Amino acid sequence: MNNYSILKEIAASRKSTRSYSDRPVTDDDIQKILAVAKTSPFASGRKRWDILVVQDKETIQKIADATRSWITAHAEQVREDFRDGFLQYTENFTFFEQAPVLFIPIFRLSRSVSFMMEDPDNKIAEWERDAYTKSISAVATLILLAAESLDIQTCYMTGPLIAEQDIIPLLKIQPGRSIGAVIPAGYER
Repeated sequence: MNNYSILKEIAASRKSTRSYSDRPVTDDDIQKILAVAKTSPFASGRKRWDILVVQDKETIQKIADATRSWITAHAEQVREDFRDGFLQYTENFTFFEQAPVLFIPIFRLSRSVSFMMEDPDNKIAEWERDAYTKSISAVATLILLAAESLDIQTCYMTGPLIAEQDIIPLLKIQPGRSIGAVIPAGYER
C-alpha cells in the first residue's frame, strides 16, 4: 500500500469520539502524536504556536468546571426563547472531562503587517489573527490524524473556548497567548 492510500485510509476512518474509557494513553503515543503535529506548516513563516498536553485529571476537571461556570453565568444573557436550546447545545462543551489526555494547541499573535500600517477598521489585525487560527487548524488536523493512526480516538473541540479567559490561568498559559482548540484523546468507551 502506498503512502497516499495509507493516509486516505487513516483520514477516512477518523471520527469524532465523545465518550472515553479510563484506559491511559501512553507517554510514547503522546510523543508520537506531538512529533507528527510539530511538522505542521504555519502562517507568515513564523512558528508562534505550541501544544500543551494535559493528563492531570484534576486540571481536566477544573477546565470542565470553568466552562460550565461560564455557561451558567452567561445563560441569562441569552434571549429567553433561545435559552433552553443554548443550554442543551453547551452541554456538549464539557464531555472532554472523560478523556485521559487533552492536546491543547496554543498560539501567540504576532503583529507582522498591522504594526507597519494604520488599520482603523482592524482588518489587517483580523487577518493576522485569522492566519494564526488557520495555522492552529493545521496543527489540530495533524494531531487528529496521528492519534487515529495509533487507534486513539479524538474530537476537535472549540466549544470550551467560550470560557477561554477562565481556562488560561488554570493552564498557566503566558499572557498574550490564545487557545486554538481542546482535543480530548483516548480510547472509546
